[in-house]
Amino acid sequence: MPIIHMLSVFNSNSPALLKKKAKVTFEDITKLTSDARSARSARARAAMLARAFIDKTFIEGAERMGAYQDVAMLCLAQGKPIPPEPVASGFQEVETATGAAVWVYLPEEYAEAAFSFGARYQRMDITAEQAVDGAQNLLDQVCRYEFKYDEPLTALTFLREELEMEDETASGDPDDDVAGEDES
Repeated sequence: MPIIHMLSVFNSNSPALLKKKAKVTFEDITKLTSDARSARSARARAAMLARAFIDKTFIEGAERMGAYQDVAMLCLAQGKPIPPEPVASGFQEVETATGAAVWVYLPEEYAEAAFSFGARYQRMDITAEQAVDGAQNLLDQVCRYEFKYDEPLTALTFLREELEMEDETASGDPDDDVAGEDES
C-alpha cells in the first residue's frame, strides 16, 4: 500500500481535512454580501445544514448526558470521583437530503447551546417546550445573523411531533380509553 494512503492527513477525505473545509465553508458563507442566486443558494444550504447540526447536537447532548448521569451515579455509589460533564463539538457529520454525509461546523457558542438544550432536557431541567423554543431561537440566530438567511426553518421537528402526539392523546375522546370493552 502506498504511503500516501496510510497517512490520513494527506487524504482529501480525512475527517481532519473535511472538518477544516467545513469551517472554511462556514466562514465563507458568513462573509457573503451578494444577493445573487448562487449566494442565496449557498445561504439556504448552510441554513439547512445548521438545522441538522443543531438537531443532531441536541440529541447528542441528551444521549451523552444520560450516559454521564449513569456513570456519575455509579461513581458516587463506589466512592470514586465523578468525571467532568460531556461537552459539545463544533463539528457534526450530518446527512444531506441526497443521503451524503458531510461535516458541518458551527462556532463553539452555538454548538454548546444546542448541546446544553439536549443535556438540560435529559436532566429534566427544562421542559420539551422550553427545549424546542431554545433550539428554535438558536437556529433563527444562526440563520439570520450568521448567514443573513430569513426563510423560516424549524428546529427539533422530531420533538415537536412528539409533543403534538402527546397533546392529541391527552385531549382525545374519553371514550377512546375504554375501547374494546363490552358495552352491556
